[in-house]
Amino acid sequence: MIRNPSLRRRLLLFVAVPLLAVLVCGGIINYVIGLHYANKVYDRWLLDSAEAIGDLVNSDAGRNELSDQARILLQFSVKERNKFAVRSMRYGVLAGNQDLPQPSPKSRNAGPVFTNFLDHGLPMRMASVFIANKADPGDVLVISTAETVNKRRALARELLISTVPIELLLIVVAMALVWLGINHGLRALDPLAHEIRMREAGDLSPLRTIDAPLEVQPLVATIDALLGRLDRMLRQQQRFIADAAHQLRTPLAGLRLQAERALADPRPETVREALVHVERLSAGTARAAGQLLAMARAQAPDESLGAAVPLDLAELVRNEVAARVPDAIAKGIDLGYHGPERGMKVIGDPVLLRELLGNLVDNATRYGSRGHRGDAVITVALQPTEESGCVLSVQDNGPGVAPELVPRLGERFFRAMGNGHEGTGLGLAIVREIAERHGAELFITNHIDPHGLHVEIRFPPIAA
Repeated sequence: MIRNPSLRRRLLLFVAVPLLAVLVCGGIINYVIGLHYANKVYDRWLLDSAEAIGDLVNSDAGRNELSDQARILLQFSVKERNKFAVRSMRYGVLAGNQDLPQPSPKSRNAGPVFTNFLDHGLPMRMASVFIANKADPGDVLVISTAETVNKRRALARELLISTVPIELLLIVVAMALVWLGINHGLRALDPLAHEIRMREAGDLSPLRTIDAPLEVQPLVATIDALLGRLDRMLRQQQRFIADAAHQLRTPLAGLRLQAERALADPRPETVREALVHVERLSAGTARAAGQLLAMARAQAPDESLGAAVPLDLAELVRNEVAARVPDAIAKGIDLGYHGPERGMKVIGDPVLLRELLGNLVDNATRYGSRGHRGDAVITVALQPTEESGCVLSVQDNGPGVAPELVPRLGERFFRAMGNGHEGTGLGLAIVREIAERHGAELFITNHIDPHGLHVEIRFPPIAA
């Protein structure tokens, strides 16, 4: 079973790792500082020892020699033996260890000299002082004392060991405070969780938790956006159901009426007449269903469709018009295209754009050819605009629409009265939805010369 990640543990881990790194760095720094001060203390001791030896060998009773007792005190150590040397710049080593390195004479005027060296593999540190030889005024004595650095390092380790428990305790206390702080901070999410938990199933309004922490506001905004999308989808589904009920109720009732009529009067002529009505109603029902599905597709959220792509609108329109020419000829309609063969680029969904053009041509075929059997003309035109966009227009030579009804064209289920044709009232509504989806504008006017209805779709230019 996979356990869900814990935000508390993750936050605590994010804090614990840097604190442990700080502990390690602090230990290194403490060791370096401890070693530095240990060096200063033991260097002071070495220097004091060298100056004390200088006082002994330069005393009035001295003969540039040290007593055996003084040698034992200088060289004896509980863990190791110290070394010393008394050198004369004129006579060489007067006392002590001859294997100690000799400091450079050039350093005599620079004060005490400290030297690091290896003695049989052991690191050692030596302090040297230059003093005048009272027994021989022209001579200079070099007094050197040396010891291993083990005591210095041991002292630095003791300092480190003494500080590490304190730092660990501080880190434990800090982690406990961080844990309490995280728990307290996460309680700020409780009102948001409570509000979501207490919501009704159909409540998709935005969250009202204005007291949510600033860091949680992006999450609240994302949830609100999701609720908004869900609300739009549910409204679209409800609208589709209402539209379907509105459009299919009448033809289904008509189909039932014709079936009852045929059953009540089985005479062939009555049955035939009923079947004719059934065929007409079935065709209307199929068309209404197709229009409803087209409207639902046009109103669907952007993410439910394929991404818009660059396409050549001139080529798409020309091919679509060419495919509809045979049907137009069969109906006695002169369907033509005026515009370039290619080169009109737009960003859009080719399926929706074909649906748009199909509804425009179908609308012009149904209502623009009244009383024009054999001389009805429908012209599909495409031309560029000055703003680098393009305009798609469909012009028929029919009677047009009453001027007061033109503003209502494009409303769902609106049909101009007295046109003598059955329809769903969704054709231009679908065109409007698809146009708005592509950022285009729909314009419908009554054309005077030539007479007829003129529909324009003005597409915006492609963004650079």
